[in-house]
Amino acid sequence: MASHRHSGPSRYKVGTMAEKFDCHYCRDPLQGKKYVEKDGHHCCLKCFDKFCANTCVDCRKPIGADSKEVHYKNRYWHDTCFRCAKCLHPLANETFVAKDNKILCNKCTTREDSLKCKGCFKQIVAGDQNVEYKGTVWHKDCFTCSNCKQVIGTGSFFPKGEDFYCSTCHEAKFAKHCVKCNKGLVKAPVWWPMKDNPGTTTASTAKNAP
Repeated sequence: MASHRHSGPSRYKVGTMAEKFDCHYCRDPLQGKKYVEKDGHHCCLKCFDKFCANTCVDCRKPIGADSKEVHYKNRYWHDTCFRCAKCLHPLANETFVAKDNKILCNKCTTREDSLKCKGCFKQIVAGDQNVEYKGTVWHKDCFTCSNCKQVIGTGSFFPKGEDFYCSTCHEAKFAKHCVKCNKGLVKAPVWWPMKDNPGTTTASTAKNAP
């Protein structure tokens, strides 16, 4: 994911009027007063805030002529409002990452992009053995039966909604049994063998349950 730097300020000039000009909007005289020139028009600071200033996407207040402005892709901030959405670290003078309409510092982006185990909610780091089912990832030892709590790991299992059952527990709780031999009539899906690939997550695939 690429890092960005914010664009420069909007193009307007702030100064003290030496000539006889009136505000483009309210027609008050500007001579000897502070004014803003934007798009060829001269206006007082009050009218600039009211009619010309961009609105900060964070605090929703106008970005006055005396304020420092940050803008990125047609969105505007006061420089003090341009912060990481996670840790609130100021980013006006630093590189940042735009993700899902949020502004993030590089450090928080790295944390957010890290895979987390569905069982213990800790990050899955390079070298960890892990299993994946339908886009969700667990440490191998965190993928356990919802009933007996034994580790399923890469063994066979049955998914039931948000729960997962080892073959033994599923057969006891849900499976139909043969009236003659009393054995379960369904066959559990199994994980394909895991691959050791340090530095990347292992994507193991389960066969569909009948």
